[in-house]
Amino acid sequence: MKQCEQFLHSSRIVNETVELDEWMNTKNYPQFKEAFMFLESIKTPGISHLSYIFGNAGEACVIDPQLDIKTYLDIASTHQCKITTVVETHRNEDFISGALALHKRTNAEVLHGKNADSTIQYADTVSDGDKRTIGAWEVSFIHTPGHTKDSICVVIRDKQTAQSPCGVFTGDTLFVNDVGRTDFYPNEKEAMAGALFDSLQRLLSLGDDVIVYPAHGAGSVCGGGMADREFTTLGVERKNNPMLQLESRDAFIDKKVNESHYIAPYFEAMEEANVSGVDAPWLPENLQPIIGNDYESWLDAETRPGHLIDIRSHSAFRDQHVKGSINLPGDLLSAYGGWLLNYDTPIAFVAQSFEEANDAAKQLWRMGFHNIAGFFSNIPMPITEEDKCMSHLSYITADVVKKRLEDEKNWVLLDVRKNEEVSATPLPGAIHTYLGYLKEKSESLNPDISYTCMCGSGKRATVAASYLRQLGIKHVDVFNGSMQAWKDRYY
Repeated sequence: MKQCEQFLHSSRIVNETVELDEWMNTKNYPQFKEAFMFLESIKTPGISHLSYIFGNAGEACVIDPQLDIKTYLDIASTHQCKITTVVETHRNEDFISGALALHKRTNAEVLHGKNADSTIQYADTVSDGDKRTIGAWEVSFIHTPGHTKDSICVVIRDKQTAQSPCGVFTGDTLFVNDVGRTDFYPNEKEAMAGALFDSLQRLLSLGDDVIVYPAHGAGSVCGGGMADREFTTLGVERKNNPMLQLESRDAFIDKKVNESHYIAPYFEAMEEANVSGVDAPWLPENLQPIIGNDYESWLDAETRPGHLIDIRSHSAFRDQHVKGSINLPGDLLSAYGGWLLNYDTPIAFVAQSFEEANDAAKQLWRMGFHNIAGFFSNIPMPITEEDKCMSHLSYITADVVKKRLEDEKNWVLLDVRKNEEVSATPLPGAIHTYLGYLKEKSESLNPDISYTCMCGSGKRATVAASYLRQLGIKHVDVFNGSMQAWKDRYY
């Protein structure tokens, strides 16, 4: 089933492509060629993705670009460089690649590893040991299967001063304090885990001083134990990475095949998009406020034409919000939007400002949600009891939760944390359903009972409560502070 077909053929995409081309024509780059070498990282919030651009002497290379490519074009322009090469370390599953969009604007060569599950239609393949030159940078490729079969790592060397590598872009093969997941091939778990072990040994042979540039950081669904810092070296990882401390290949395989990871439903759409390629760069000028007749229909939960996403803070949402809206502020929009939203349903935002709405639209755009109707930023506040469009969300303390656990009937404490969080610090009496699974398990929820949602701090619990309300469950509140408050009070 072509889940991403509706956004691959959108007329809106064509308009934005034209506008970005016009913007590029005003930049007049490169004006001159700078000799110094540069390397910059670009972090994508929510999915904790890291992409990179490096170059000098008028040429630049981009590693694992996001779909909103203007960032890379701006950086290249600042350094008076033209993007000549784009590399994908593997077929990504948590975002749409911007490789094709960059190729369309710059005519850059797009490179991908061999052995992809499907032929990457917009890229050329590189083999183990192949090389390219980007100014004074020598770029070489290592085939590092394990996370996926097509995974490659990109080694860089300064031809002017160094005989040895100075850095390596490791994709989802090696992270800071963790390694890539190997569960995308259910029938080949042992083989993929073994392949990853072998790939990591090849990386470590590059030398302890080599800087590691991973494709994801802490909070990503592509690993489970990543450190908060976004930089490391092979030597630091050799000494400190728990997965590199395992004594044997068999021990490594056993550890990997017994890991538990979540596979979000939107991954399939991302994989399809990244085979054929998507040329849909984001421009903020297309996001418009909702006015006129559309204003009333979006505010009324009965006539609403799509998802209404409130991206204001959790506290602001709890105090007052439009009935039936889902609270997904900040990074949580990227983290859980792909679980809870539908591709074929229009989306509008409740935001404090255009800038806030634009950032949210960009987050979803990267994941293929291109059916964005607009935003509200001037909904009348405060609410009154007579205002049938507005509501609020109550929250309760740890003491109230304890009392309810002891004697409350017809009530459920719903724990929406991840499996590893619940295993590490369970709260006896709570019923566990991971936040991402609420949509698929919605039919098992009982509208005739009361729910209190909890997580680690109360943030994801607020998201869960808003989603339950959107499903029509009326009696829902939030455990304020959630597990942290419980530990502070009773541990």
